[in-house]
Amino acid sequence: MPSLLAGLIQVFSILLTPLIASPAQAYEAGTRWITVVPAHRDQPENVLITYPALKDGTAYTLGADELWTGVPARREATPVAEKFPLVILSHGSGGNAASLGWLSTALARNGFIVAAPNHLHSTSGDSIPVESIEVWERAKDISALIDRLAEDTSWNTLIDPDRIGVIGFSLGGTTAMLSAGARASLSDFAAYCASAEGKDGGCNWFMRGGVDLAKVDETAFNGSYRDGRIHALVAVDPGFAKAFQPESLKTLGIPTFFLNLGTGEAVEPGVRAETLARNVPGAGFAAIPKAIHFTFLGVCNPDGAEVLKRYGEDDPVCSDGGDVPRSELHRQILFTVTAFLRKTLLER
Repeated sequence: MPSLLAGLIQVFSILLTPLIASPAQAYEAGTRWITVVPAHRDQPENVLITYPALKDGTAYTLGADELWTGVPARREATPVAEKFPLVILSHGSGGNAASLGWLSTALARNGFIVAAPNHLHSTSGDSIPVESIEVWERAKDISALIDRLAEDTSWNTLIDPDRIGVIGFSLGGTTAMLSAGARASLSDFAAYCASAEGKDGGCNWFMRGGVDLAKVDETAFNGSYRDGRIHALVAVDPGFAKAFQPESLKTLGIPTFFLNLGTGEAVEPGVRAETLARNVPGAGFAAIPKAIHFTFLGVCNPDGAEVLKRYGEDDPVCSDGGDVPRSELHRQILFTVTAFLRKTLLER
């Protein structure tokens, strides 16, 4: 059953109005890009670090381009010289670290260091379904990133190794769950996709991309990628929700929170998380009404939909599920996520 905290969060997420402010912002949000060279990859990965900072560096708009409005940040600002919790932020398939800057900068202002990798072959402009199905490679990215930060004197003096959490969205939610100790089942995922009869967006994306589930490495797909250094898990609309082995969920053993963007039938079955929450002892669950899957991305420019059409894209990336602005939905998401992370990482 969801915890009392999660139950309260669920109520607040339903009742929040535009008058509710986001959590207090005590710091500036500094940003810095680093490079990680994971042993399991054939090339380096770029990682965006967003951190509590002083009011120096270069003020700019993180993630701004013709599609996204972006968010204020300070490039190469001086980090605040204290120990902070570390949160790894894993983007969805075709996403990228900067597009989640609305969340990473808000967390940095609230006392978290956020490390967001651009997962190879699964990010904007480099999203390859036959590579993305190998989601275990993404889980290995998380461990390689924690290794890198633990060895880097620029960061290991600022990160509390006993307060590390992971947040994942969509395929990033799958990534985060694997890193926390959940295990997936390829046969269960294949059976779900077959039963969906072309109605599941995730299954369809992999099939259109040439993925043959019968040829996927089942041993690797079903393997364990638990990283014992992770102490808290947030999974938002986690992909492969129908594929996780219930027994592995029962033994996660860390504070866990699931979040769905939308409610009821509006949420695609392949990412519905309430059943996952029931299988994780003590896990919390909340839903954000009027949100849709793409709400977790940044705020689009006013002509964002037209920009997508010019590039031949028909996804509702800039749409939400009702009359609530995305910026307000972000505020609600931030409220739920920050409340959980404060309790599990900042106050432990």
